[in-house]
Amino acid sequence: MATGKRKVALPLWPVEARLAALLPDLLVFRKPRGSEPELATAHGVLLGVHVTGFTALMDRFSLTCKSEHDMDKLAHIFSYYISDIIEHVLCFGGDILNITGNVLLALWTVKKNQLSDIITLVAKCSLEIQEKFGIYHTREGQDLQLKIGLSAGWISQIIIGDEQRQYLLVIGQDVDDVQLAHRLAQANEIVLSWNCWKLCEQYMFEVEIMREDEAVKLRDMRIIDPFDFDEHFDKCLRYLPHYRTSADTLRTALDLEPDSALEQTLRKHIMKTLVEKIDEGQPMEYVSEFRTVTIVLVSLEFHKTAWMLHLCHLIQEAALYISTVIEKGGGQLSRIFMFEKGCMFLCVFGLPGDKKPDECAHALESSFSIFSFCWENLAETKLVSISITNGPVFCGMVGAVARHEYTVIGPKVSLVARMIATYPGLVSCDEVTYLRSMLPAYNFKKLPEKMMKNISNPGKIYEYLGHRRCIMFGKRHLARERSKKHPLLDRKKELEAFRMAQQRCLHQNKGQVILYEGGKGYGKSQLLAEISSLAQKEGHRVLPMELKEADSKQCFYAIQTLMAIFFEIDVCPSYRRQECLHRQLHGMVEEPLHCLFNDLFFVKFPLSFKVSHMDDLARQKKIKACFIHVLQE
Repeated sequence: MATGKRKVALPLWPVEARLAALLPDLLVFRKPRGSEPELATAHGVLLGVHVTGFTALMDRFSLTCKSEHDMDKLAHIFSYYISDIIEHVLCFGGDILNITGNVLLALWTVKKNQLSDIITLVAKCSLEIQEKFGIYHTREGQDLQLKIGLSAGWISQIIIGDEQRQYLLVIGQDVDDVQLAHRLAQANEIVLSWNCWKLCEQYMFEVEIMREDEAVKLRDMRIIDPFDFDEHFDKCLRYLPHYRTSADTLRTALDLEPDSALEQTLRKHIMKTLVEKIDEGQPMEYVSEFRTVTIVLVSLEFHKTAWMLHLCHLIQEAALYISTVIEKGGGQLSRIFMFEKGCMFLCVFGLPGDKKPDECAHALESSFSIFSFCWENLAETKLVSISITNGPVFCGMVGAVARHEYTVIGPKVSLVARMIATYPGLVSCDEVTYLRSMLPAYNFKKLPEKMMKNISNPGKIYEYLGHRRCIMFGKRHLARERSKKHPLLDRKKELEAFRMAQQRCLHQNKGQVILYEGGKGYGKSQLLAEISSLAQKEGHRVLPMELKEADSKQCFYAIQTLMAIFFEIDVCPSYRRQECLHRQLHGMVEEPLHCLFNDLFFVKFPLSFKVSHMDDLARQKKIKACFIHVLQE
């Protein structure tokens, strides 16, 4: 039973062994084939172990934990609990494919005529796992329990990616079956898929047929003499060429001789952050930490008519685009995993070496770009959903010494997965992401509140609409009003710079620009509010305008907003906007050119013959010339 107290230091193995410990045997021992994506098929038995109660436990921790240590403790409880299960699977010859969230997936690859023997082996392994680790009582009162699913048959393996980064996926009906089987199972139960049941030695199993679900619930095995199973176990080992050869290690993959070609191949399957830590020689237990990140989850559902190879090329195309866009924004595509109707891409912004102050804005803009690309370019796409959360999570190693993975664990990870299911078909984000992005409010739409399983307080959820033009010309108010009770202190140098520039502007009739630069919380908004107040006291007209980074993507946004403020068309009723603009432009801009302002100010002047014969570049130049002329006047 996992206690959550023991500390296991990972050995300082050679680089090849440290890389192999992060990857399944399916990758370590594979023979490279042709160009990507690679697709191969084989017979095998799949074991899916789902830890129930973990999401609810994380939710409790998020409400009660008072320090990072508490969340770190939660991650270690989960890691050690999973560690015991992993080691048990390895002892039975299983290959741990991945540890995704609270689900562990293992594979036994064999020949078709060996499937029934291996199903017996895996069933015995599952029963022992339930017996030894089926329930774990936590001090918080939330039990961790196991639901186990088994399937058997054809397993397709695909490697997608490019020369820099590659990902292993297992796909096919039997992969869907194992996911369905552990979903059908209740806590402390084992469910076999219908195909697995048809392939096994049925007389050896005590079962309950689940007719409606076309599955079988395993109760026990009819093996009376323990020696019978020992003999069967030895027989099965002959089918598993990579089973451990000595008692010193749980995996043959960790004892491989140094091989530079193999090392380069394995590196492609490991995240950049982790490879850098390995190259620096850092022990793996020091890689784990508690940090604030932004998580992006992309879900693609495909039409059932898509055939396997075509589906692989769709996932390949999506993966290459997603990884490129995410990396430009300072994130990393962490992993890709399949589900019954499609696949998901888990991306993380803010990992060591990638931290940026505006990561939430980058995550939102990257997500909208991915959303648009997938809808417009991926045939057979039925639904695209993206969710984004920001907050503290545990980033680090989960699993056993012989087989572990780098993952992110925390309430925000659970929330991002629930949001995908609750708000499908759009780009959604939590309130923290919305606030920290510092993007204009009109780029978002508040979504209706909905119940989310095991999430007690998800907070406000928003849809991100992308950087769209809106009937709004920027803000004429300052980000902060001047406080009458708290005067500005220790800013004499900054205020003197403003006064000098003001005097030059007034006496020499030359425009002056002052730039105040500083980090968040340095008091820039407070300083601008003070300057605005001083100028107005002297009788000057002040036109404050707030600009954000996203506004740079809209042509003429700043000058358009200034004109709207000068002519006061940003505050007049929409039905009078055209009349007001026409009155202001009269005498400054000839009548046939008024229609140039239609899109910028949301008006409908008739399209003139002169403008209709201009190309886009000529229109842009003419608009710019008109703007400058009007502002000078």
